[in-house]
Amino acid sequence: MTLNDVLALLVLATAARVFTPDLRYLTRRLLRAGVRVGAAALVEDHQQTNPHAEILVPRHSGKAQP
Repeated sequence: MTLNDVLALLVLATAARVFTPDLRYLTRRLLRAGVRVGAAALVEDHQQTNPHAEILVPRHSGKAQP
């Protein structure tokens, strides 16, 4: 293993350590966007099949439930 190989390995390890948090953030952001789009599509589909149905969203009272 030459010095160039060691330096290349060091560069790759440094790049992985630097960019991993950004990739993790981007992945989570894309997954959240996908969930939002999927939920919107499900709500739209539900409203088209049953236009008179209300979508009940539980309200959070702030108190712990037993």
